[in-house]
Amino acid sequence: MTLKITSESCSEENSLTEDEIRLDRSRANFILRRKIRGMAGRKRLGSLWMVLHPVMLSLVYLFVFTVIRSNPNSVNIFIGISMFNIFSSSIKSGVNSVSDFSGGIKGERVRTRVVTRAMLNYRMVDVLLQSSGVSVILVLFLEVEIIGVMCFICLCAILGIMAELFALNLSLAVRRVPDISNFIDYALMLMFFGSPVLYPMSMTDGLHRTINEYNPFSFFVEAARKFVEVESVIDEILGLEAFVILLIIGILSVRGYYTLDRLRWEVSSWS
Repeated sequence: MTLKITSESCSEENSLTEDEIRLDRSRANFILRRKIRGMAGRKRLGSLWMVLHPVMLSLVYLFVFTVIRSNPNSVNIFIGISMFNIFSSSIKSGVNSVSDFSGGIKGERVRTRVVTRAMLNYRMVDVLLQSSGVSVILVLFLEVEIIGVMCFICLCAILGIMAELFALNLSLAVRRVPDISNFIDYALMLMFFGSPVLYPMSMTDGLHRTINEYNPFSFFVEAARKFVEVESVIDEILGLEAFVILLIIGILSVRGYYTLDRLRWEVSSWS
C-alpha cells in the first residue's frame, strides 16, 4: 500500500491486501469497544444506563403530566422521548466527530474507513440500546404489536445514522469556533419542547404546526406513532415538500460521510 500525501489529502494508491483489511477490521472493533467503555465510564450499571435513560425520562414526564391532569398518552411520550434522545445524541456525536481524528489509536495512522465503520457500528449499538428498553415496555405493558415496535426500531436506526452523518457537515465549523456547539445545544433544547416529542403533532396549530411540517424529526416520530397505532398526522404532512426535505437531508448525510477524510486531514497535525 502506497500513500500519496499532498497539502489537501492523504490517499492510498494501491488496493488493500487481505492482511490490511483484517487489520482495519480489528482496529474498527477496538475503537467500538473503546467508545462503549468510555460511555460506561465508572458507572456500575455501565451501558445499561443507555437502556434506562429514555425509560426513566419518559416515566418522569409521564408522572408530571399525570399530576397536572393533562391526560397524556403513554405510548406517545415513550416514542417521542426515546427517538429524540437518539436524534440528539447522534447530532452531538457527529458534531464532535473530529475531536479525536486518530480514533484513539495513537501509534499509527488509522484509515478513515476504520473510523467511519466504528462510528456507524457504535451508532447502531447506541440506537439498539436506547430503543430496547422502551420497546420492551411498549410490548409488555402498553400492548403494542411487535411489528409496530420493529418498525419503530428501524426508524430509530435510520434517524440516528442520518442525524450523525448530517452533523458531520458542522464538525469543522465547531472545531474552528467551539461556541457554535453551545448554540447547537440550545437549538436541541428548543427543539425538544417545540417538536412533537411530548405530544402528538395533531395537538399543534398555527405557526407551531407549520414549522413542524418542515421539521425532519416530525416525519420520523409521526411515522413511528402511526406504526404503533396511536394518533399520527404522518399521512397529512408526508407530501412533496417532505420528500424534498428528506432528500436534501439524505444528500447532506452522504456528503458528510464522504467528506470525513478531508475533515480529518484538515484538523490533523499534518495539515
